[in-house]
Amino acid sequence: MTAITNKFVPFMKNTFTGVKNWRPDWNWSELHKVMSAFGIRLIILTCISPFLTILPALAFNLAHDTFSVIGYILAVLMLVPWLVVPTLFIQHITSNSRFGKIASYVYAGVIFVTFLLWLTVIQF
Repeated sequence: MTAITNKFVPFMKNTFTGVKNWRPDWNWSELHKVMSAFGIRLIILTCISPFLTILPALAFNLAHDTFSVIGYILAVLMLVPWLVVPTLFIQHITSNSRFGKIASYVYAGVIFVTFLLWLTVIQF
């Protein structure tokens, strides 16, 4: 057991010391400008947008039940703002840094996954 511990502990020290030094490059002045201008509205938008993807999911299910191409187009058009606005907001407050792009794409993925979950959960 001591031999395993002697090999594993230095590996952990080398691996996890770099994590403390890594800091995302936030542009705090841009964040302050955006929050003073828009404030709570943007926080609410980014927090409730996964829940409000139920509206495009309802339109998509309704179009699927009636076999309407216009309904599918309407559902996609309703989904686009819920994907684009929060991701652009995240990229804006991080000044289009690498971390900001990754975070915004992950957030867009979360929103799209919640849209797919709404599609599977909603039953008429």
